[in-house]
Amino acid sequence: MATKTAKPVAKPARIKPGTRVETLPSLSRGVKLPTGYTPAYFRKRKTLAVLRAVNSSHYLVFNTSTGEKLQVASTKEASRFMSQVRKGTKKFPKTK
Repeated sequence: MATKTAKPVAKPARIKPGTRVETLPSLSRGVKLPTGYTPAYFRKRKTLAVLRAVNSSHYLVFNTSTGEKLQVASTKEASRFMSQVRKGTKKFPKTK
């Protein structure tokens, strides 16, 4: 008598809110990418990007439509801030 083996169940693919990028799709008119940073992740719906410092010491959350930015220590902190911006509970700090 042959034994039946259970077929492995396919797990659904997890969709990440950010997408890894090498270059940003587009910047609004008059907005320039800060020097010393390279793109790491991009969130299209809120036009937010995470930029990595060239020396890999920190990250920058960058708004590609307004040029607003916030320095953060890790991608986890950047993700948390972007999520709060998406929900409307946080905004970029005012710059002088």
